[in-house]
Amino acid sequence: MDDSSEEPILEQNSLISEHQQPSVSAPAYRGKILLEPPVLLLNYAFFVSSAVLTDQLIYQACTVSFGVNKSECAQLGKEHESADVQALEARVQPYTANILMVESMINSILPAVLNLFIGPWSDRFGRRPVLLATFIGCLLSYLLDTVICFLSSQYMVNPWFYFITCIPMALTGSICTLMTTVYCYIADVTDEQNRSTKMAILEAVQYSGMLLGNLSSSYLLRMTNATTVFAVSTGSVSLAVLYIACRVQESVVLEEAQRRADFCTKVRYLFRPDLVLDTFKTTFSSRGKHNRAIILMGIVAVGANFFVYEENYTILFLFMRKQFNWGVRKFTMYNTANTIFLIVGNLLGSYVLQKRLGLTESGIAAIGFYSAFLDSLVKAVATESWQLYLAVTLCLLKGVSDPMSRAFVSNAAPPEDIGKIFALSSTFEELVPLAAAPLYTLVYKQTLPWYPGAYNWISCGIYAFCYSLAMTVCVLQSMQKTTGYR
Repeated sequence: MDDSSEEPILEQNSLISEHQQPSVSAPAYRGKILLEPPVLLLNYAFFVSSAVLTDQLIYQACTVSFGVNKSECAQLGKEHESADVQALEARVQPYTANILMVESMINSILPAVLNLFIGPWSDRFGRRPVLLATFIGCLLSYLLDTVICFLSSQYMVNPWFYFITCIPMALTGSICTLMTTVYCYIADVTDEQNRSTKMAILEAVQYSGMLLGNLSSSYLLRMTNATTVFAVSTGSVSLAVLYIACRVQESVVLEEAQRRADFCTKVRYLFRPDLVLDTFKTTFSSRGKHNRAIILMGIVAVGANFFVYEENYTILFLFMRKQFNWGVRKFTMYNTANTIFLIVGNLLGSYVLQKRLGLTESGIAAIGFYSAFLDSLVKAVATESWQLYLAVTLCLLKGVSDPMSRAFVSNAAPPEDIGKIFALSSTFEELVPLAAAPLYTLVYKQTLPWYPGAYNWISCGIYAFCYSLAMTVCVLQSMQKTTGYR
């Protein structure tokens, strides 16, 4: 058959298998999750440079945008700030918060749209190409951070140039598409019995990357400089890209026509609107008793969790600087302690509460949301830093809400629908910062002079809402067991 007929065959085969479940590449491969190392490296890259980026933005905003001399700006973020330095900090922080808000929005809008196309595309052409593309996008973004930071040490570079660094990551789907693909990969190679455990392990790996990044961040900055910290992030993601290219196997069996498809054919398939419509139809389709409600409530709960998580990127470091006069070192120490207890709580929730005590995923998720509510409540009223550490200790189960919510969502749907449901869920998660970042920034800026922690009350309300959703899912699942329906 000639080359001109190859594309129609691909299209026909794709339409025939539109609703088929992606199958694993080999029976022996089932249950083997090999994505932990690159996910660990990516999270390390993010958290080793996150607070340093905010600190660098504040410094460059002070020197370039406000025209203050470098010696005065260098005092920002130091312990025991004078009254003059604190007044300067109050001027610079709102300006920096605006930059962080714009970066957050850039990393939300485009990836959210792309994810609706890329998710179904990976069902047809595999997970591995998407993983490579998203990690390479992250690599290019960190490389641009390194270059701009280096140039700022030589010249007066406006801090708004940092928003350019978001573009490569956004064009390849950012964390939204990356995590959609990761969860689809897990669904490909696990079954209902061990899926929640695998998701909890992956969450623990993410927290481990966070821990290592927070532990080394302030020390790297103190021993070297901001440019070196960004270079370390770049190197970490480079290793992740190499690992995926050399070690990660494809989890989807591709038909012959799909394997032989050329680049142009794959790109045309990527932007098919009917795939997006099918994603929405699959997610909102009528299912067995209560399963559609369970899926939708799980998606809303995870998205709301991401809404609150946005304050970690835009406001939390600024709040700690203002309320407790913390620099990068103290902030990373707090994040380190927080992460250690998150890892312990995550493993405790997935093993002890589920395996030993027999609690359902939705029940454990409800406990996690309640713990997160208490943590935000403490931050809202805290006047001493030890109170934050007490909350971290008592609320160690707050990290289990996300993996357990995803687990009960995946268990409420047939395997062939999980990829589309996760694609829409991740898109929703990526869109919530569009509302979260401006809201948290506005509240923080308006209350900064008299109550910097006021924004935490927003988080308290949202976690209370998530807790009610998880408890509703518990009731619906108990009704399923009572009626003998599954």
